[in-house]
Amino acid sequence: MPKAQVGINTSNPQTTLHVDGAKDNAASGLPTITQQSNDVAITSGGNLGIGTIDPTEKFDLATGNARIRNINSNIGIGGTDRFVVADANGVLKTVNFNAYSLFHARLAGNQNLTTLSISTLLFGNPLSTSPYYSYNTSTGVLTFNQAGNYLVTLQASFGSAPAGTQLLIGVRPVPDADYLGRGSHYNATATSSTVGELMNYTTLLIIPNAGYQVRFTASPNQGCTVLATESGSTGSGNVTNVTIQKI
Repeated sequence: MPKAQVGINTSNPQTTLHVDGAKDNAASGLPTITQQSNDVAITSGGNLGIGTIDPTEKFDLATGNARIRNINSNIGIGGTDRFVVADANGVLKTVNFNAYSLFHARLAGNQNLTTLSISTLLFGNPLSTSPYYSYNTSTGVLTFNQAGNYLVTLQASFGSAPAGTQLLIGVRPVPDADYLGRGSHYNATATSSTVGELMNYTTLLIIPNAGYQVRFTASPNQGCTVLATESGSTGSGNVTNVTIQKI
């Protein structure tokens, strides 16, 4: 036995410190996966393995559950602390889900709509996004990269609209089919070219698979303009945008 390695319950240690809990390791050669399942090992690099003699992280649990008995005495801080998740290899990492799950984009510029047409709203580069989404600013097509439930809020303001204009905004799948969700707004009086009628629509999308695509649309019963920015006596700012959150 090399002097640099210490074995407990084994005469055949494989690491700097190797504990064979069940005393079932062979006198020579590497222990089997089953034999390692009750072993504890510390490597020369300071990695601790439980159930494995080849830990690749500072703490490597081969299988089973970890428990902290008094964890409830240390309460987290909402909005500051991060969530702990496991990647595909079981390595624990932290994620800020408050930012990670969001997609938000604003209309790239005013869009003129023609009567009874269904136009795709073209948003600019997202101000907030994550690997859940991919957005094509040229086509207005949003791709969901993961199946799941998504809350969508679509806000639009339409100006240069004659009295009696009704604007319908919605979410349509790609390739095109029936609306996945839609809402409409009616203005009783004409709107100016800089301050329009504001409408909001929120719906839940159940995305069946990764790669599923949608587009956000606007359709009026009379010609009008969807405004990217309103300008008036109280100031200027963005009015047409979309926000999505995975829930």
